[in-house]
Amino acid sequence: MESDILSLLNEMEEIVDHGPKIPMTGKVLVDDTVIFELLDRVRAALPEELTNAKWVLKERERILNEAQTEAQKLMEQGKSYVDKMAVENEVVKQAQSYGEDIVRQAQSYARDVKIGAVQYADEMLQHVEQSLYETLQSLRKNREELKGLAKEDRDNIGKSEKDKGEKA
Repeated sequence: MESDILSLLNEMEEIVDHGPKIPMTGKVLVDDTVIFELLDRVRAALPEELTNAKWVLKERERILNEAQTEAQKLMEQGKSYVDKMAVENEVVKQAQSYGEDIVRQAQSYARDVKIGAVQYADEMLQHVEQSLYETLQSLRKNREELKGLAKEDRDNIGKSEKDKGEKA
């Protein structure tokens, strides 16, 4: 097959070489019917693989275009996923920040409640202490009064006995 094509090309070359020349132009006059007939024979002599190779090249181009389109889609999906993850990451950060704020507020509230409870307990104990002090003062005063009354009674008893002893 290859030799057929080469021989046809050689024949075409001879036609051009031996064709009549047009004076002062350097051009050759050829019979177009002969050239077209040789071209048809060259085409017929071309192996089927050449036709298949053309199809393979077209198919390769189509597959490359599809691959490029698919790669572009994948890149867009990847970018979209990265953007989504970045947004989700931002949401997580905001949620963590919000949670930390709630914890700080709860700790502050707990501290305030504890301080309030301590102050309230201190005020109640101070009130109890004051009441106990007043009760203790009242008890001491009552004891002193009782001691005074007991002394008066002893003194009166002692005086009465003394008076009885003098009368007798």
